[in-house]
Amino acid sequence: MFRMERIRYAWLSIQLDSPKLGCIPIRPFLIFGSSLGTFITLSYLVTEPLTIRNVILCALGASFNVCLVYGALKYNDKALKYGQMFVIFLMIISTALLCFMPVSVTASDDQIKKLTGIFDERTLLEINGNVPEQDSKKAAGRKFLAGFVAGEMVVLFLIVYILSSYMEYVMIKRLRKFIAARKGRYENVMLA
Repeated sequence: MFRMERIRYAWLSIQLDSPKLGCIPIRPFLIFGSSLGTFITLSYLVTEPLTIRNVILCALGASFNVCLVYGALKYNDKALKYGQMFVIFLMIISTALLCFMPVSVTASDDQIKKLTGIFDERTLLEINGNVPEQDSKKAAGRKFLAGFVAGEMVVLFLIVYILSSYMEYVMIKRLRKFIAARKGRYENVMLA
C-alpha cells in the first residue's frame, strides 16, 4: 500500500533550489552576516561608554541580528518578516539622514577632524587659529575643502549603507518566498 502511494506521488516531488543573490547563497550569508553583526554590536556595547543612546541602539541592533539568525536557521517566516520591516525602517531613516547629515557634519570642526583624518593637529590649528589677514582666504579655502570632503564622505557612506540595506532586504524577501513555497503552496507534496 505504502509503495503504491509513493509511486503514485513520485511525479509530484518538487525540486526547490536554495535561493541565491547572484552567486551568493542567501541563507548562509544571512546567518554569517547576522552573527557577525551580533558580535560587533555586543563588542561596541562593551568597548564604548554606557549611555542610554548606546544601550538602545545596541539592543535594537542585537535584536535585529538575532531575529535574522533565528529566522534563517529555523526557516521562520515571522522572524524574517520582523527583520525585513526593520531593514525598511533603517532605509527610511538613512534616506532622511542623507538630507541632513552632510550639512551638520560640515558645520562642525570636530566632526570634520574625526571624519577626514587627513589633516594633522597642526594643520587644523592653522585653519582654525588666528591667521593674518592675507592668509585668511587660503585658510577659508582649506576649511571649505575640509568641510566639503567630510560632507562627501558622509554622503558616500550613507549611499553605500542604503544600498547594502536594500541588498539585505532583497535577500530576506527571497528567503521568505522560498519558505512560503516550501510550506504553504506544497504542503502535501514531498520536497526532493
